[in-house]
Amino acid sequence: MRPERREDEDRELCADLVKVQWKLESGSPRSEWAILEDISPSGACLEIDEPIPPDTVVSLQFKNDRCQARIKYCKRDKENYLLGVEFEQGYRWSRRRFKPEHLIQFRLRRVRKGK
Repeated sequence: MRPERREDEDRELCADLVKVQWKLESGSPRSEWAILEDISPSGACLEIDEPIPPDTVVSLQFKNDRCQARIKYCKRDKENYLLGVEFEQGYRWSRRRFKPEHLIQFRLRRVRKGK
């Protein structure tokens, strides 16, 4: 089960490649390709081969858009890692800015427990 993310927003299932760039603690630059799994106006979930610590600021390069994001969580999932990222500096995703290669036309919503 995946951790809760962006609880107050709808998330859209999708699939596309995203270039992730960040700096290691040593200051060395790193760059990896990740799979975009879902997206919302304020963040996304990425699947990547190696872990990136929470609170790391990363640069995300979509096909025709770019933004900065902060890692909110990094969880092992089978052989890869799931990263929850929150977009920074006022970036808000929309289909007009960037439309993932495969975008499912329904939204994921958090199931709220009844009182």
